[in-house]
Amino acid sequence: SVVSEGEREGLGSVRFGAEANYGETTIHDATGSNRTDTTVENAKIFGNVKKTITEKTFSYLDASVLYDDIAKIDYRATLGPGLGAYLVKSERTSLSLEAAPTYVWENVEDKYDAYFAIRFAERFTRAMGGKAKMWQSAEFLPKATDFGDYLLTAEVGVEAPLSAKVNLRLVLQDKYDSTPGENLARNDLALVAGASISL
Repeated sequence: SVVSEGEREGLGSVRFGAEANYGETTIHDATGSNRTDTTVENAKIFGNVKKTITEKTFSYLDASVLYDDIAKIDYRATLGPGLGAYLVKSERTSLSLEAAPTYVWENVEDKYDAYFAIRFAERFTRAMGGKAKMWQSAEFLPKATDFGDYLLTAEVGVEAPLSAKVNLRLVLQDKYDSTPGENLARNDLALVAGASISL
């Protein structure tokens, strides 16, 4: 994954990124032969731009494009402007809420769909001593015409420095689709551990 983010007082903030995950499982059967199955194959590009309105409020533009072979998602793209507010905003801690209509284009199991959804999102970040940090985010995206048909994504992560530029990173991600493709699970949970480099 690659993430670029920053903030300028009085103007707003930007956050752009891309991530990809791939995993395989090797199965040993009773005959002694091996079979390798792909268990994870996905990629996502995302961006969020905030423009300051007042000290605690902002307008924003949010966009993302997702591909997930295991979930049979050829693509799912979202785009929408909206309004948000900081419930907490200090040098070390922030908690923001966002809400607005969003348009969704998707092709799942070779079936194309496009619809309006209502996006509700929140993000919490906390800087700790020694450049360590933690964060948590969640996004609820129900169809505007049917709140029982929704997407829910959440993430919790911690990062601690190993050196001036290398950090140890642990992230728990959860993706839930209330109406997945045929014979597919609704929930997808992943725990990712690794190192990150700050440039």
